[in-house]
Amino acid sequence: MVYIIQGILGIYFGILAFQIIRKKRQRLNLIFSGFFISQIIGFIFNMIYVVIPDVEVVKIFHFLANFFVYFALVFILIVNMIILESTIIYSVKRQNRYILLFGILLFVIQLILVLLPFDLVSFDDTLPIWERYPKWHPIFFGYMFSIITIFAILPIFSTSFKIYFRFETKELKKRWRFYLIGSLGLVIFNLYPIFLSNLLNFLLGEQNTTFRLIISILGLSVIIWVTFMYYGFQLKQ
Repeated sequence: MVYIIQGILGIYFGILAFQIIRKKRQRLNLIFSGFFISQIIGFIFNMIYVVIPDVEVVKIFHFLANFFVYFALVFILIVNMIILESTIIYSVKRQNRYILLFGILLFVIQLILVLLPFDLVSFDDTLPIWERYPKWHPIFFGYMFSIITIFAILPIFSTSFKIYFRFETKELKKRWRFYLIGSLGLVIFNLYPIFLSNLLNFLLGEQNTTFRLIISILGLSVIIWVTFMYYGFQLKQ
């Protein structure tokens, strides 16, 4: 399931990133394509660690997969800020500063939590490697949920709605509604359910099989949400 679903997503995300960059190589497009590129890197690390037998090495690759998949969200926020305030007000320096801050919070502290000898992130090494799944301790779940929500999700939704209400023409509002729906779908049907699944893996173990299967199937709905976002992004391009 990992190779099929994330393989399909990786190819589709690559196509979208190429289309965005090919259309116009301006900073806004490059930043937006960064979302898809970062996700692809995360998918690759995820596909690698599912076939690694050493659990400690698996933790590192799982950490890298997490980092790139969720780090991608900062590019969506930067896109929103550029559209909302322009690069004159929201300068490149400010953009890079926020990207760096988010990256440090997500990379350094997450890595520390992963490497702590308390099994805040664990894998059952008694299972075959193709049946192992990540178990997030409530502490690790709480940290990831808080960082992603406070520094990415809430700002993305806040700026997205501000942009929508600033648009005056029906066509722009219509396109941006697709962007909003895509953003909401990505969070509601993919991002947060994965967080919850990893927590339930820790709390329920093998009893969480059904929910994990549902999450895997829902993974393909990402194609719908990112397509909506891509369509909505085509404002005056």
